[in-house]
Amino acid sequence: MWRRYVLFGLLVLASIFQTEAIGGSSSHHQPEAVVDIDGNQLQAGRGEYYIVSAIRGGGGGGVTIGKRESSSSRTPTVRQHSYDMNLGSPVTFTPASNFSDEMLIREENRIEEQTDLNIGFSGSKRVWQVEEEANSGSSSSSRQTTRYVTLRGQPGHPGASTVRNWFRIERISRSSPEYRITYCPSVCESCHVECGNVGITQKNEKRWLSVSQSEGFPFVFVRARRRRSKH
Repeated sequence: MWRRYVLFGLLVLASIFQTEAIGGSSSHHQPEAVVDIDGNQLQAGRGEYYIVSAIRGGGGGGVTIGKRESSSSRTPTVRQHSYDMNLGSPVTFTPASNFSDEMLIREENRIEEQTDLNIGFSGSKRVWQVEEEANSGSSSSSRQTTRYVTLRGQPGHPGASTVRNWFRIERISRSSPEYRITYCPSVCESCHVECGNVGITQKNEKRWLSVSQSEGFPFVFVRARRRRSKH
């Protein structure tokens, strides 16, 4: 009889350890919140932020809207100010999970790393979109192209029709709030997507945001209501 009690006790202990192990594993993989330079969590929807270079001196300033003269469509394209004290234009972040079928924004919540996001400039009805353009002077056979970040995306509707409109934020350093913006959406499992990092392409003495296989450009986030400080 006592052997049964001992066996039962061992089974209970094993069950407890397994539950704790599963719980610890799941908590370990919980996504981290993206924070601004003050250590505050970025908020979806109504929160407005400047996306600014994390490189001190010579790394440029914040992002804004521009038009590339070489583009036949004159598509509004996201560019970075060359002057490092210029914060650019404020943006908002909206996760794919925030859109219901009726296209209504749900309650405000934090922005997490590695989450599919719409990024849009405040007051604009369009969001960032990856758009491929043939480089001037390249032949059709060479197919040399640049994937610019334009402002042609329709917000919401996660899926195949909007797969080029979703970006992610990935932390670069755990010692400081520096991030890279990546393009590798998961809103369409059947879509073929060439993932990449958002970097800077310099053309006609201007700095344009583009997606490539490079390491990516380091950014920090500044709450729009405050002035820029040293970081």
